Amino acid sequence: MKRTKKQLAYYDEQKQLLTEFCQGNEKAFSKLYHYYYGFVENYVCKNNGTTEDAQDVFQETLIVFLEKLKKDNFYLTASLKTYIIAISKNIWLNSLRKNKKTTIYSITNSENSDDSTDFNQKAIEIILSTDFDTDLENEKSILEKFNDYFSHLTSHCQNLLSTIVEEEKTTEEIQKEFGYTTRNNLHNQKYKCVNQLKKVKALAESKL
Repeated sequence: MKRTKKQLAYYDEQKQLLTEFCQGNEKAFSKLYHYYYGFVENYVCKNNGTTEDAQDVFQETLIVFLEKLKKDNFYLTASLKTYIIAISKNIWLNSLRKNKKTTIYSITNSENSDDSTDFNQKAIEIILSTDFDTDLENEKSILEKFNDYFSHLTSHCQNLLSTIVEEEKTTEEIQKEFGYTTRNNLHNQKYKCVNQLKKVKALAESKL
């Protein structure tokens, strides 16, 4: 999948951050906390949790993430934000299930979300859907499974869904970047790509 210079710079920055985090760099930890804790806190607090719960979840998330980073075969194909949120959501959903608290809301506050946030949120929820296995003890995590499915999509769908999920762009910006004449055309293509992802997932599961 071809990346733009901006995307390549973004991934280089992520790679450097992960290297420093894996080495125990305190500044790297602070950056991860600054960039991503707010998303985790918002999600946990909207789902029967407290700020203290969110802090515990984020700490556990970083522990799980660090363990994965140290594996020789680890490869980050989703954005760092998406990966960390996936682990956090996974941890908190398991906690809710153990305590039988199952009312789940979006990661972002829909009342305050603008068009771009809503557009990205729908894509994120597809990726983090509980249709994917949410048991951390299983052989593959949610994101690892998703990455397997994602790699079988057409290059156009990979590019489109990656841009929707990983970049802070409005619908209009994405529409212009991909050359769609109307917003409806963009949403239709996203719908087709999501359906393609679902078919890949169904095919993979039928072989189990």
